[in-house]
Amino acid sequence: MKSKRGKSKLFASIGIGLIILLITGVLMTAETGNVAQTAQNKTDGSISGDVQNYVENFVEKKGIDADKINNITQVDFNSLPKEVNIQNVNNNNLAIYQINYNKSSSSQDKVFVITYSVDKLKSQGDLIVSQDKREFLNFGFAGESNNSEFLKTSTGVDSSLEKGYVMMRSGSITGISTSLEFIQGAGNAEIIIYKNGEPIQFGNSFVVESDGVKTDYEVQSKGTVTFEPGDVISAYVKVSDGVLWEDANTLVEITTD
Repeated sequence: MKSKRGKSKLFASIGIGLIILLITGVLMTAETGNVAQTAQNKTDGSISGDVQNYVENFVEKKGIDADKINNITQVDFNSLPKEVNIQNVNNNNLAIYQINYNKSSSSQDKVFVITYSVDKLKSQGDLIVSQDKREFLNFGFAGESNNSEFLKTSTGVDSSLEKGYVMMRSGSITGISTSLEFIQGAGNAEIIIYKNGEPIQFGNSFVVESDGVKTDYEVQSKGTVTFEPGDVISAYVKVSDGVLWEDANTLVEITTD
């Protein structure tokens, strides 16, 4: 069977898909002048409404009211302002936005937001937010079987509806891969992941038409299947009658907050 490849769903959990890496403090004070400007004139048209809304929401959390922002522009990496000092950074995937805002009724200040550029990253697939951590749960089975079986943990203990890996942090199940050898028979095989004894509808599947080692893997976005501290994750091999299999290796990827 030809392995099917799961497709990463980019940035499903962060709105328009910008990842904020850094926002500086107030960097300089502009000349005093008339700062009144309408929201429609905040950008030069090269920045989408989604980006504008994201930047406004972000800086508002940093104490700058959105209604005080009078201009948002994307900075040219080839002509960085003197206030932005970036060294040894690959700028291929970055975008910098300059936000001019009304500090008072008669003066302006500016801040800079450095982000990943979603347009440049779309073709590169999966990306993880820096504060998130990926870990792997190892399940396996050594030997032959013609039955459906719960897989063992890396310590050699059988998992079950009640037993498995106990989560210590909140997070998501974001990937699964399996290597499984079929010895004889025909039918179907499926790796089922359980959370607290309930299947999560995310796993690996095989159509068994010949003998040999078969592989499959899938990935999904963070936030699709979530777990909380104390939840138990286990894994199960379900096979059709008459299918003889051996040596299962399943790796479950989790992304913790």
